[in-house]
Amino acid sequence: MDALKALLRSGFETMTIDLRNDRWHKDLTTGAGWYFITTDTPISVLTNVPSPPSEYTNEDGEQKKCGNYDIRSRARTMAALIQDTGILCSGDGVRPIYSGMAKSIVDRARDHTFAHRGTAGLALAYYESLFPFRWTFHYLSMNLPVQSPAHRDILLRLGEQMWRATHGWPLLCSR
Repeated sequence: MDALKALLRSGFETMTIDLRNDRWHKDLTTGAGWYFITTDTPISVLTNVPSPPSEYTNEDGEQKKCGNYDIRSRARTMAALIQDTGILCSGDGVRPIYSGMAKSIVDRARDHTFAHRGTAGLALAYYESLFPFRWTFHYLSMNLPVQSPAHRDILLRLGEQMWRATHGWPLLCSR
């Protein structure tokens, strides 16, 4: 547990997200770890992006359920709390809006920016109203020794919850 705490305190790498460039994430690690996304986008903008469609048509012409997260709904759920308390916001208006763990950091970075309609993720690049704002992806590789993939998964989940216990529940994370 101490090794995990120390790792989470060691500092996250950062990369600027470019919502106009679908290759912005190409140099991220393919390994497992934790990440969080920050932005200076006002809550009022996040609560007014259109909801993703409930279904989409895939390449074979089949109707499928859309997996993209509903940013508007998630932001509205937490907006009152954040506006009332000012939590999760630095002096320059930057706030963590999402945090998580991943078996592949680069894949989750892609899912949260340029996700296919069937993929679970924020899919931020679908919303032009978000383009003018600053978006940053923070990540940390999980380099602790593990005995099995199951142990890695437990450490990832535990680290995710430890980060949230320290920094608060991000605006766009489901409850």
